[in-house]
Amino acid sequence: MKKALSLILTIIFALGCFAFPCAAQASAGVTVVLPEGASAQERYACDMLCEYLSDILGSDVPAGGVTDGAVNIILSADPALGEGAYTLTERDGNLFITGGGKRGTIYGAFAFLEKLCGCKFYTNEEFLIPSADSIDIPAGYSFEYTPYFEYTETDWKNGGNTVFTVANGINGGTYSNTPENMGGCIRYISGFCHTLTTQFCSANSYFAEHPEYFALHGGERTPNQLCLTNPDTLRIVTDEILSLLASRHDPGEALQIVSVTQHDNGDFCECPSCKALDDENGSHSGTMVTFANSIAEAVENAGYDNVAIDTFAYQYTRQAPSKVVPRDNVIIRLCSIECCFGHTFDNPSCPENAKFMKDLEDWSKICNRIYIWDYGTNYSEYINFFPNFHVLQKNMQIFYEHNVKGVYGEGNYQLDACNGEFCDLRYYIQAKLMQNPYLDYDAEVNGFLDFFYGGGYKEIREFIDICSEKGVTAKKHAGIFDRAKGSLPGLTSADIKKCDSLWQTANELAETPEQKERVHRSEFCWRYWKCANGKDEFSLLHTPYQLMKARDDLYLDLVDAGTTILGETGRKRLLSQCYALHLLRIPFCWTNLYDNGFWDFISPAVVAIYKFLGSVHTAFGI
Repeated sequence: MKKALSLILTIIFALGCFAFPCAAQASAGVTVVLPEGASAQERYACDMLCEYLSDILGSDVPAGGVTDGAVNIILSADPALGEGAYTLTERDGNLFITGGGKRGTIYGAFAFLEKLCGCKFYTNEEFLIPSADSIDIPAGYSFEYTPYFEYTETDWKNGGNTVFTVANGINGGTYSNTPENMGGCIRYISGFCHTLTTQFCSANSYFAEHPEYFALHGGERTPNQLCLTNPDTLRIVTDEILSLLASRHDPGEALQIVSVTQHDNGDFCECPSCKALDDENGSHSGTMVTFANSIAEAVENAGYDNVAIDTFAYQYTRQAPSKVVPRDNVIIRLCSIECCFGHTFDNPSCPENAKFMKDLEDWSKICNRIYIWDYGTNYSEYINFFPNFHVLQKNMQIFYEHNVKGVYGEGNYQLDACNGEFCDLRYYIQAKLMQNPYLDYDAEVNGFLDFFYGGGYKEIREFIDICSEKGVTAKKHAGIFDRAKGSLPGLTSADIKKCDSLWQTANELAETPEQKERVHRSEFCWRYWKCANGKDEFSLLHTPYQLMKARDDLYLDLVDAGTTILGETGRKRLLSQCYALHLLRIPFCWTNLYDNGFWDFISPAVVAIYKFLGSVHTAFGI
């Protein structure tokens, strides 16, 4: 029987045992009970529940012990459950939250808040914590969860709130420093990527005296990659990694990772030994996996059984080898950088994706620990709309169904300098898809948009859908380095008018100053695209003053929003202070031509003409 359908929740923190006396006012409520010898993580889960339930109910939720006649929420651990797994079970009117590893009970507590209390942890800055007089715990309620991926990480960032990352299941430690009592994180105890020649067997340390340790490429030794078949190279890297582990290894962690990854260039070794091994395997991954396997064996023999060696399947190493097989403690991080992100990876009519899919399938046959390095934005022009929302869920499902154990979603990692698209939505929905690739995608997206933008959220969703659908064609794909000019090739004139109308309505229906500001900022992506493509207010059909004014307004809005860069390749360049550039050129040029003295030379004259045309427009309307 269900003990209570609607009970005012009162969370009680019990130290030590179940028989701790409770306050009288809590006897008719709901208590949370910790087991004897509760871990720091279980104590955090209890404290966190007390805090948020107090907010929900509008009154303090006291701490205490088991309360007779009340619904008890009982936190516990089960070693049989894997790391991060949990169960929620109603039994005899009580709710049992049982977790595995360090994170399971915490994840279960957040799941309780989300599934039974209506909480949503949408952004790093704002959570949806509803008000209620009571919480229903349905009779017979049961929910079981096992993480789909052992490792989840993204560099989309919007504030650094660890509660957000933990509540949404992000456990990587490269961009989130989750403390131990909140479950900790999975860390790359080396550098995160491109560690060979930079961190291990550093070119700065060895190249001058030992160029033979480094790649023979194009007939010359280069410091940009290592010679992976040179036994001295292997010895040096192995010794450096064992030394690193001696100082940074934590035997209490479920997993620690060491990155043994090629530098970010194509200068692979072509010496006879490396070439023979690569030719034997039909891929440059032959030398890379063999090298990683040797290090992984040494690490395992040294007793580091919770350490994995991570290496890339990236660009020239992306194709799986035909003979060598990765060891169980080797992670293959497969990178999708060449792909089209406007089509799903399994779309056979998309050539680049078909190649990637073949590589994923081949790796999944020989490797039981594939991680994915995926990409989610336009690195040439961050603020331009990136048409990939409609493929996110399917692609995550493809990963899971092909033996992928970890996902890293690279996004707008320079966010503080260029926030102007849907970064908050992207961060949230990517995290939720890593938690569960088979969730109700529309419900999650619409719920976020409603919370974030208010009354005009349906219009913004329609804009996203139109531009995602029209962002690619059978012949025009969506890469991560595409120019804004020429992007969204399927948009018609009618679509453009429709999108203008949608943004206007969304602005009108936003209810709070915060929502209006979010709509305003998110519309940058649409205005930026129109400016790059000469549409609407940025069309040459307008007078010179109107065209310059539209560009000036966009530029100043970007500056006011804190934008300092427009794309990854311009990371060291501020938005140009040369007015001639943004008054006369499309946005891509606002940084790229910053050092061109011609534009600085003519800028005073251009500004004077702009002001004169403005006065004429004010006086005569032309």
